[in-house]
Amino acid sequence: MVRHQPLQYYEPQLCLSCLTGIYGCRWKRYQRSHDDTTPWERLWFLLLTFTFGLTLIWLYFWWEAHNDYDEFNWYLYNRMGYWSDWSVPILMTTAAAFTYIAGLLVLALCHIAVGQQMNLHWLHKPVM
Repeated sequence: MVRHQPLQYYEPQLCLSCLTGIYGCRWKRYQRSHDDTTPWERLWFLLLTFTFGLTLIWLYFWWEAHNDYDEFNWYLYNRMGYWSDWSVPILMTTAAAFTYIAGLLVLALCHIAVGQQMNLHWLHKPVM
């Protein structure tokens, strides 16, 4: 009986698989790359950082404008003709967008820290 030895042994690297899988949908080991990040992906990273900053400012504005919620609702009432509290949906949408973009930014920074090529999945790109 002939015994064959495996040619290579790969350690699982579950954390790296999750990191590259969530950020760029690269779940397989052969899809990961230590090559330099392309200029387009660097541009997407800059756009992600810029969007994070804008969302942070927008969230801060709506968080601090709680005294003006009533005036904002009156303004919309005069324009649309019916009363509705629009401050809560705007604040919740802003908080959800901020959380999503902050998560993507953390994943991108983790890619930089471990030396992986950044490849933002196309589903994340239209959101910004």
